[in-house]
Amino acid sequence: MPEKGQRVVRVSQLRAEANRPIPSNQFHALEPDVPNENAPPVAGIGTQLQEQGVYGYAPEAVVQIVWQQRQGTYGDGTPYSLRSPQLQLSRLDGTPLDQGVMSSNRIPPPVFGAGLLEAIPDAEILRRADPEDGDRNGISGRPNRVWDVVKQTEVLGKFGWKANTPNLLQQSAAAYVNDMGVTNPLFPAVDGSQDIDAAILKAAAIYVQTLAVPARTLLDDPTVQRGERLFTTANCAACHVVQLQTGNHEIPALVNQTIQPYTDLLLHNMGKELADGRPDFQASGEEWRTPPLWGIGLVQTVLPYSGYLHDGRARTLEEAVLWHGGEAEAAKEAFRLMSAGDRAALIQFLRSL
Repeated sequence: MPEKGQRVVRVSQLRAEANRPIPSNQFHALEPDVPNENAPPVAGIGTQLQEQGVYGYAPEAVVQIVWQQRQGTYGDGTPYSLRSPQLQLSRLDGTPLDQGVMSSNRIPPPVFGAGLLEAIPDAEILRRADPEDGDRNGISGRPNRVWDVVKQTEVLGKFGWKANTPNLLQQSAAAYVNDMGVTNPLFPAVDGSQDIDAAILKAAAIYVQTLAVPARTLLDDPTVQRGERLFTTANCAACHVVQLQTGNHEIPALVNQTIQPYTDLLLHNMGKELADGRPDFQASGEEWRTPPLWGIGLVQTVLPYSGYLHDGRARTLEEAVLWHGGEAEAAKEAFRLMSAGDRAALIQFLRSL
């Protein structure tokens, strides 16, 4: 997994551009091009841009971020300021990357509780999907269908900011090869060689599967309880589903557990303000998987300078809420129009998770 605070820039080539032949000595992507993928690797870079290199290897590109500011006001007139990162990517010689390159600035999401999410049955996730918004409530979550490297078929995606990974074994294998350049049984080198064997890869996956979720705090605090009611009233729980049930899993401790992850693991259109323009399998450039909220109150305790949302643009939980749009526009507006006391209570509830 990425180190604490590490930025990840996911890149891909427009399909028409990707069809050009790629010289073998410039092809850095060890994850294979798969059927129906709409974010193929970039020649000479792959699908994840490396802005640093280990000894003896040059970085792949230079990444610069320019912060764009925007102002707004709460319903009571209190001002706020939001920022968004604008990426500027160039090769080491200063020339810009090809126009056909799509990019997405990402921060690594927490990995605790991932085994419990993996143990949620597909049917439990799919029954909540409403891609056509049949109930006309403005919420139209839908699943992502992604490529399973082991099964060699499309399956339900559960992990990653756009739910582009099916399970933790594949996620671990992709992290090894993309973040560290470590080839493995799922993503071997071009000549078939592997830096680690199946046992090491499996051990890494089991480690992630068994990382426990931090316990909630302040359950009896009246302000937290009021904030929880406001969270429900604002319809935040329509996507950040409070309670889910796990099913079967190879690790007994994960089987048949009632959990409170505050996610539905579905894709939702979050509007143009949060869009990265980079599709990922069936996820569009405006869609994101609902991130789990459990443990979110400890994010800046563990890493004081960390941010929220997929690219870390939000410096506070208030800013994270205010960036919501698309299907979450009504919930965002409900928060924006709350009194200062109610806003503080809802944020205190989030910090208790």
